[in-house]
Amino acid sequence: MIDILLFAVFWLIATLLGEWGVHAMEARGLYYSAATSQALDGEKAMAFILTVLVPVIAFIVVMLIYTALRFRSRRSLQFRDNKMFIGIWVLLSIALNILFFVHPSASALEQMFNNEEARLNRHDLIVNVTARQWEWIFSYPQYGIQTAEDSNGNSTLYLPVNQNVRFVLRSYDPYHTYDPNGAVIHDFWIPAFGLKQDIIPGETRLEYVHTNKITSYDVDPMVRVQCAEVCGPGHPFMEAPVHVVSSSDFLKWVQAQRKLEAS
Repeated sequence: MIDILLFAVFWLIATLLGEWGVHAMEARGLYYSAATSQALDGEKAMAFILTVLVPVIAFIVVMLIYTALRFRSRRSLQFRDNKMFIGIWVLLSIALNILFFVHPSASALEQMFNNEEARLNRHDLIVNVTARQWEWIFSYPQYGIQTAEDSNGNSTLYLPVNQNVRFVLRSYDPYHTYDPNGAVIHDFWIPAFGLKQDIIPGETRLEYVHTNKITSYDVDPMVRVQCAEVCGPGHPFMEAPVHVVSSSDFLKWVQAQRKLEAS
């Protein structure tokens, strides 16, 4: 009986410390940076999972340490199994898996579908993204921009803040002379946006985000487009800076890009 009471006390202390740590990390932000509403949703889902799992993790850690110290002597009473304990553990594991399947997994999918349906009647900013070995090409059909580049000729992605954005993702090589479709699988990933999407040759895939923070690669290295699928020897260098700017600055950038392409 004394062992059960001592274990319960240690378990409670470990759980309280763990929950305090999770809430402290949540207050500072579980993601290194979050620049879209989708990234914030991801943070909330991770915080929920960690909050629920802290008592379980604390139980396992305290159990391992307590049993190793308390029952290390050969003369101590030891047992190999306990059917009631095993049954409760299995049922608890099943219940946790069902809980995480319902929330945040299934509830997040429902939210994403609802958001996409709501966007059907809105005017998203459309950005065509072409992935080729080993370069990203961005074009803005609504503004007549064929290839977004900086003054050095490097690909760059500009987005206005508080804007719904629809990325149209394709993998092919427009500069290949005899086989533009001889492409490989890439993965479109902006760490600060909290989403990534595989880009399969021959397919057109969509990704939606809502920008909610002015930021850029100049101040945060997580604000960049990075290929997250190994696609050849140049894969580590297949990245492009991202700039989330105000609406007025975005329009200035559009005018500058048009002049650059016209020159």
